[in-house]
Amino acid sequence: MFDLLVAEADSARTPGARVAACSRLENAACAARLAAMADMLAAAHAADGSAEREQWRLDNWGAVCAQIGAAHAVTSGVASGLLTDALTLRERLPKLAAIFAVGRIGYRLVHLICARTLLVTDQAALRAVDADLAALLASPAAMSRHEAEQAIDALVARHDPFAVRRTQSNSRGCHADITVDGGSGVAHLDAALLATDGAAVDQRLDALARTVCERDPRTLDQRRAAALGAMGFGWDRLPCLCETDDCDAAARPAAGGVVIHVLAHPDTVAANTPSDTGPVPPPTGPAASPPPSTGPGAVPSPTESDAAPTPSAPEPDGPGNESGSEPTRNPDPTPTQNLSHGAEATAAPVGDLAEQRRALVGEQPPLLPKPWYSYTLSGLTAALNTDSGEHCPARPGVILGGAVLPAPIIAQLAVHAAITPVRHPGQAPPEPRYRPSTALARFVRCRDQTCRFPGCTKPATVCDIDHTNPYPYGPTTASGLACLCREHHLLKTFWPGWHNRQLSDGTIIWTDPDGNKHTTYPGSRVLFPELCAPTAEVTGSTSAPAKHTAGLTMPKRATTRAQDRARRIDDERKANVTDASS
Repeated sequence: MFDLLVAEADSARTPGARVAACSRLENAACAARLAAMADMLAAAHAADGSAEREQWRLDNWGAVCAQIGAAHAVTSGVASGLLTDALTLRERLPKLAAIFAVGRIGYRLVHLICARTLLVTDQAALRAVDADLAALLASPAAMSRHEAEQAIDALVARHDPFAVRRTQSNSRGCHADITVDGGSGVAHLDAALLATDGAAVDQRLDALARTVCERDPRTLDQRRAAALGAMGFGWDRLPCLCETDDCDAAARPAAGGVVIHVLAHPDTVAANTPSDTGPVPPPTGPAASPPPSTGPGAVPSPTESDAAPTPSAPEPDGPGNESGSEPTRNPDPTPTQNLSHGAEATAAPVGDLAEQRRALVGEQPPLLPKPWYSYTLSGLTAALNTDSGEHCPARPGVILGGAVLPAPIIAQLAVHAAITPVRHPGQAPPEPRYRPSTALARFVRCRDQTCRFPGCTKPATVCDIDHTNPYPYGPTTASGLACLCREHHLLKTFWPGWHNRQLSDGTIIWTDPDGNKHTTYPGSRVLFPELCAPTAEVTGSTSAPAKHTAGLTMPKRATTRAQDRARRIDDERKANVTDASS
């Protein structure tokens, strides 16, 4: 059938016919792809020792999702969703799968059906739902998502009333959702709280907003927004931004247990002298400034900085813990390697970063010097185009594993952050121990930024630092270390068929159990290419064994994934019974 659809698309004589043929071809290809995923899971379950691996922390399902994620360059969560739909079509809705396989319906509708029939547990009811869906979709009509949900729920309710997904129960719950707005450096908070909690937060925001001195340039609304961040960092007050030497409220409050790692260029943070009255020689290489439980910043190194206390770095084999120390001054002028770009050294700056930073707060300036109705059309156009703005003289930075931040935002955050240079190790020899030093671990996290498994986006700050070749076969050096989240660290260590090779610039080439190769690059490659400069090559005459797991044990689950899924379905069905009887 698939070959026929390819031939139909090739022989289409008009663009409209080609669109229709390619749409069916795309749907059929997606169906074949999901069927192959179900085959992968079946092969994993048929392998020797499969039953024992069902209670591994990284079980058969997780290993298959990792392989699917690597092939698609998507996260394990996305891969798990694809595999769930593949298994639903294979085991629960075979007639729907047959319609999908010939390209009559698309994956968006298939995914919706798989999700909304999840609670049907009686096999006779499930077969009836599958048959009704096949009859309904034999000649599919265009439907909105809402219309499709209503049609699917009506079929489910006809055969199993307690299997209808009650989405309204979710809307009754309290929530707090935070989304980051692209590269603007702004996040949006959407929350639903109990009335008493809302009143308490409102009063707390006002109280924190009024802890600054009267010269702070921010409006009350801007200070209330900043107070939310202060609450997140565990501060008992809001640092003042008046930038005067005699302000008692300008100092950063004591640490509160939260660290945000921001990687920035030295030209972005060097403008933040206490009064911005003179140039400060920037440290060579990217600056990492983490707000040790106190404010926005980046990832540190035990050298001196101009802005704030120097925190300790995260432990190299697990999630990071930061702690602050006394502030120091004057950046270290003797870094290991000069990493500045020649082109940027001669480029003339196009603006004042300190002024751009200050422009982020205060009242919104008027768009026009006079009321708009006093202009002619040509005069209004000319007035609007009078100020064309200016480019920022500094490059943007990034939250490790997160959003890109414009330079003025970083400069503002750096006023109250711990700032420390990140040093490239150059051709330094391997360190004579298993655990990398604080400086080396910091460099690896800043270079990688996320887990280095294909498609994984977990921040480096919560990842393990793994020896690409197991120690002592692989030395402790930048060319032999990479960030891996715990899930993919376990995959690499215990599951047969997975291995990787790391190049001196941080590039990693993964090979999956089928022999397919997947290449990942350091997350700093675009914004901080200097961190990807080659380091000392890994050398050694002894080759590591295929899987060096002697004395190691895979962590176990208390219950299998299938048992957890069955419990969640049972709990939701019970909630539907309760809703129906109340």
